[in-house]
Order: sequence, then structure tokens, then C-alpha cells
Amino acid sequence: MSLFGELQRRNVFRVTVAYVVSAWLLAQVADLVLDNIAAPDWVMQTILLVLLLGLAPVVFFSWAYEVTPDGVKRESEVDRSQSITHVTGRKLDRTITFVLVLAVAYFAVDKFVLSSSQTVATPADTGEITAEAATAGNTIAVLPFVNMSGDEENEYFSDGLSEELLNVLAKNPALQVAARTSSFSLKGEKIEIGEIGRRLNVEHVLEGSVRKSGDQVRITAQLIRVENGFHLWSDTYDRNLDNIFAVQDEIAAKITAALVPQIVGESGTPASSPASSGYEPSAQAYQQYLLAREYFNKRTATSIDSAYELLKVLVREHSDYAEAQALYAHATLLNSARMSGDIPWIVAEAQVRRLLEKASSLKPDLPEIYLVEGRLHARSRDPKAAIPFFERAIELNPSYAEAYRHLSEAAMHLGQTDKAWQALETALKLDPISVSTLTWVIDEATDHGRSAMADDAIQVLRQVAPASADWRHFANLFQSKRVAEAAIALEDYRATWPDEDPDDHRLAILYANLGKTDEALALDSGATPYIAAGLGQRETALSLMEEEAARHTDPHDRADVYWVTYVNLGMYDEALEVLSDLWYGYAAEDIGPRMDVGDVFVYVELLRHAGRADEAAPIAQELIEMIPVHEAGWTAFALMLEGKHEAALDLFIEQTKAGNPPLGYIGVRANYFALKDLPEFTTLERLIEEFREEQRALYEELTAARTSAEDTAHP
Repeated sequence: MSLFGELQRRNVFRVTVAYVVSAWLLAQVADLVLDNIAAPDWVMQTILLVLLLGLAPVVFFSWAYEVTPDGVKRESEVDRSQSITHVTGRKLDRTITFVLVLAVAYFAVDKFVLSSSQTVATPADTGEITAEAATAGNTIAVLPFVNMSGDEENEYFSDGLSEELLNVLAKNPALQVAARTSSFSLKGEKIEIGEIGRRLNVEHVLEGSVRKSGDQVRITAQLIRVENGFHLWSDTYDRNLDNIFAVQDEIAAKITAALVPQIVGESGTPASSPASSGYEPSAQAYQQYLLAREYFNKRTATSIDSAYELLKVLVREHSDYAEAQALYAHATLLNSARMSGDIPWIVAEAQVRRLLEKASSLKPDLPEIYLVEGRLHARSRDPKAAIPFFERAIELNPSYAEAYRHLSEAAMHLGQTDKAWQALETALKLDPISVSTLTWVIDEATDHGRSAMADDAIQVLRQVAPASADWRHFANLFQSKRVAEAAIALEDYRATWPDEDPDDHRLAILYANLGKTDEALALDSGATPYIAAGLGQRETALSLMEEEAARHTDPHDRADVYWVTYVNLGMYDEALEVLSDLWYGYAAEDIGPRMDVGDVFVYVELLRHAGRADEAAPIAQELIEMIPVHEAGWTAFALMLEGKHEAALDLFIEQTKAGNPPLGYIGVRANYFALKDLPEFTTLERLIEEFREEQRALYEELTAARTSAEDTAHP
């Protein structure tokens, strides 16, 4: 018999065909599964290699061995008259037919069912799923796409793509998109989709992966419904990376066009990207921008400084890059002496304005421009001017959580509480696990008696940032004038979190009011000049004042050190001279920041003390119109501005009896010096001294209890 005939008799051809078809079908199923679980490329490559290498032993086995009624035997040991290869052949024919049917069925489903659901759907195409999705809700979170390539450079690409998609989706008013802060806080965590939805308060999640090899990239994206984990939509894009920015923009637009109808039906029109400035950054410039944004988003003093230095070079080399100009403006603002950096405010303010003007000329509808402009006004003590800018940022990006939060702060400062609470609740909904948002919620909810809201926020904060939660617990005690408990809490915080800001300033104030003045003065704190002044140590206070002032690069900050020390020493003429320079240097000429509310209040009282009441009157009236006088915390303050000092003193006495005294660095707050000549002032002093004695006793009791507990735990 010829070789061909022998191969046919031994079913080698049938076995080979069956193996190839089965291997192909297995590879297709494996590719689908591995794509959905975002497995690395090597897994699929290994499967293909094993299947390929398996062909040779299968062919050899079918040639050398034969299936008999007594089991598998070597072909040479089988009597040809007893061979059943013809029966085995018919079985193989049926197996091949069955596998081919499965393969054709899979091909048909992939071609005509899955592919149609992965393309941009028209109303007729989407049918029931669109209506069902529209009913399900319009909230979505964009998770950081997984970098499957393993190289750090591609990490910025995958993060940048995720943020680009988030920004495009956020501009669609039909959607509510979870903020980047919350979504990216889950990066790298192994969490079920249902838990992600619960944490981020969303009904849909967009996730994906990026695989990059040379100049080729494969990007997979999938939309998942949180309620049941079903995939509403998915697609894979294979592209060349000749232009990284264009690739991201293209994919963002395609995914957005497919995504919005799936969630909100025909009513939601996919949002387009902001009008282009005509400038397209190079891949290198864009990578540098992504790196700067990565540093900026960490929001630490060191990372902001790193972003600032990167962006300084980037905008010099690419001056028409609008996004870089806006981010540089934001980094400059945060790196100013009035925020977390050292750039003098007058210098920083002028630079921020120049950068915003440049960014606006390039891309006037960039939301970050208006956010930074609003923050600039707010930091310049002009919340009324800031509000329209925050509202414009929200108009351009309806899911801009940071803009909502700053709008809430500005509105709250102006006493517009309805607007403030509405903006704050929206910010919390969009950014439910942001430390900044949670902190602001806790502060305002505590101040306004919304204890349940504050408790909920603290509970979430403890899960996402336990150090911040511990500090916030201390801050609430400090704000509530629970001096002894606040001191214990801050001591515990410093011991538990040694790498965090030790807050020497507040600890010095607490120690001073608890009678631990030596410990207070030993701390490296800006409060030491004022504490020494409160103790009557004039020369020490003046010396410490000069040392503290020398630390500050901003003239306004230096002026604050001088006038606060002078007021605590009773040197009112010297304090008035400093504040007059601030008033006429800043407010009258409208340069730099407006004076703080506290600065202006003391300035008014110093003018009155100097016999210049007529000059003080219009300033006091302007301040009264600015502050939320209807709120309890501002009532006595407003009474003093109105010149009703007796009524203000009576209110301070009532508040002190209720456990909320007007404490300063030591005893009565020095800013209220105008009350000293009133007969009942001695009553206020006596009550505050009694309050301090009670707090000292409580502190000693709590310290002893803590020591006892530590001794028990570590005998």
C-alpha cells in the first residue's frame, strides 16, 4: 500500500483535521476569555505555542498507535484482519463535523451578533438594550485602564487615555461621571465590580486595558453594569502609535459615541471635545504633560513642586499647548506662599493671570481655566467674584467635582447656604471617596449641626485615608474648643502617623491654654511669638517675631506675624501701622490678595482705638455685608463691627458658659481688645480661666488613663 493510502487507513488525516479545527476553536474561546479578564499577552502566546507544538505528537500518535476494542495498542501489534480503523474513522468524521458546526456557529455569532453590538449603534440597532440601559441610570465611573505592557512609560499612556475618556464623557450633560480623584484611588486594587459601584456611587463602570508592543498598541474597553456585572458594550482597537495624541483622541471619540447611547438612549448626544486650538503636541510633549499631571494629582507639596518644574520647561518649549498652560497656572497657584509653596503671592498672582490669559486665547472653553480663575479670586479674599468662574467651569464640564467643591466653599463663605449645600452634595456624589471633598463635608456638616452627614463622611474617610480621618477627628475637637481632648488626640496622631504634618502650631496653642507654656514655646511653631506675648514676655516675643517673619517670602504673611504679635503685646499703634500698609498697599490699589476677614476686623477696631471712627465705619459696613451674620458663629463678631460691644461681650459670656469661649493663644482672644474697658470683661476673663482649669484637670486625667492603658498593654 502506498504511503498516502497508509496515512488514510490509519486516520492520520482525520486526526490532523480534527486537531486543527479543535485547536482553532479553543484558541478563539481563549482569546475572548483572556481579553475579558485582561490577562497579559504571554498567556495567549503560551496557549498558541502549546497548541502548535501539540500537532506533531498527535500526528505521530495517530500513525504509530491504533484504538482497538482492547484499548490503545501499537499499530504493529494489531492484526490487520482485526483492525477497526474504519469504525474509528467514522467516529472521527462525526467529531470533525460536530467541531466544524461549533466553529461555524462561533464565527456567525462573532460576526453578526457580537460585532454589531460593538459598533456605534443607531436607534434601530440598539433595540431593547438601549431602553433598558437608559432606564438603569446615567452614572458612570472610568477606571484607570490596566497597563499590560509592564513599562513605566506606557503607564502614563494608559492613565492618560483613561483620563481623556473621563473628561470627554464628563462634558456630556446626560451623564454623571465619577471624578478622577475617586476613580483613580482604586487603581491596582482587586475589587469586585459591585463593590466599585458601591464605593463610587455609580451604576456603570468603564474599564479596559492597554497592550503596547513597539509602535503598535491594542486598547480594549468594556462597559459593565454594576447591578449584575453584564457587559453592555465592548470593543478592541489596534492602532499604530505614530501620533499618541491623535490615537487617544480617536479612541476617546469612538468609545464615547458608542457608550452614551448605551446608557441614556437617544436623548444623550455624545459630547465632542473642546474646540481645538489648532495645536497638536508631540508624543514627547504629551508624555511630559501626563507626567506633570500625575505629579499634580498627588497634591502634596513635593509633588506640586515637581509638576511646577516640569511644566515650566514644557510651556517654554511648547507655548501653544493650552492644557499645559492651564495646568501650569494651577500648579503655580498651589505653589504660592498663600497655598502650599514659597512663591510670593504678588509674583504668583501675576504669573497665574498671564498663564490663564494665554490658555484662554488658545482654547477658551477649557474648564480648568475657569476653575483656576475662580480659585485665584477666592484666594484673593473675593468669593463673590469667584462664584461665576466656578459656575462657568461646571457649565463646560457638568461632572467637574472639584469646581462644585470650590463653589460650595465660596457660597458658604458668603452665607449662600442653599447654593453651598447643593454644590457640596453634588461634589460628594461625583467624588465620594476624595479626601478633599470628604474633609470639606466633615467641616461644614460639623459646623452646621448635620451630625449624621459628618459621621457618614468620617466613616468613609477612615476607610480611604485613615491618617486624614485621625487628623480630622482632632481638628473637630480643636474647633469645638475641647482643649484637653484635642491635645490628647493630636499627641496620639503624631505618635501614630510620624510621617505626617505634626501640626506644631495647634499643639502649641493647646499646650499654652493647658498651662504647658514651656512645652508650647519649645515647639517649632509660628505661634511662639504670640504665646510669648500673651505671657507678657515682651523682648522674647519681639525676638521670636523677627525670626518667624524671616521665614516667610510673602509680604502679607510677614505682616500677619507683625500685627498679631503687636496686638497680643498691646502695641496697638504699631499694629495699626502694619495693617494700614496692608490696607492701602493691597485693598486700595487692588493688587495681591484682599485682607483676611480677621485682618480687616482688627483694622477696624484699631482705627476706632486711634480715634478714627469715621474712617473705620465704611470698612466695617463692607465687612458686615460680606460675612454670614445670620450664623451663630458670626453673631458676636458682627455686633462688634456694628459698635455694639456690650451686646457682643454679653454673648461671649453666654458662649463661654456653654463651653464655647473666645479663646486665643492664651486666655481671651487678643483681637477682642476693644472689650477690655467694659466692666463685665473681668467676668469673661474669670470664666475663661475657670474653663482652662477644667481643661487642665481633664487633660491630666486623660493622660493618666492613657498611661495606665499602655502599661497594661505592655507590662
